[in-house]
Amino acid sequence: MADTISARRGHWHLLLCLMVACGGLSCTRDGPGRNPVIGVITPEHFRFRVVVSDDDPRAPSGGWRAVCIHAQINHGDSGAKTVCKFEVGVPLRTQSAGEISLEEAQFAAASMANRAARTVLSEAHPGEMFAVLCKRFKDTYQPMLRTQIAGALVSECATEGIETVPFGITVDSEPKP
Repeated sequence: MADTISARRGHWHLLLCLMVACGGLSCTRDGPGRNPVIGVITPEHFRFRVVVSDDDPRAPSGGWRAVCIHAQINHGDSGAKTVCKFEVGVPLRTQSAGEISLEEAQFAAASMANRAARTVLSEAHPGEMFAVLCKRFKDTYQPMLRTQIAGALVSECATEGIETVPFGITVDSEPKP
């Protein structure tokens, strides 16, 4: 029993939203192999703001919306934590897809964020640095999101006038499911 408790200490947890089963998106390793990752981020977390309007509907593509996300990363039972900050930007309209509704953008952003988090955290190693996991998540997330929305970007939070939305961080402004 002590070996099991000891094996669980020091493994990674990423709290991106409310837990489906345990209270957040988490990653733990009970033994050799892949880490189980449980939880979901909801489309409501992606409170996109239009930062470039789509002024010419005759153009093949146009407009831009973005949001800044602050996701808390916890290190197992140690109490160590940090925040992974990233901006998600998507076009309002593309030549291939036409108009991209807010709901479509939110759903794609949430589903691909969950998929990228699972991909990265399932392979996380005990003692891996927070900054490495955050960068790996962003590098994995962008191409996944681009499969859903051409031209989408995942970057550092830099666009002025967009909302910063927390998840896994206890504040009044975090969206409720």
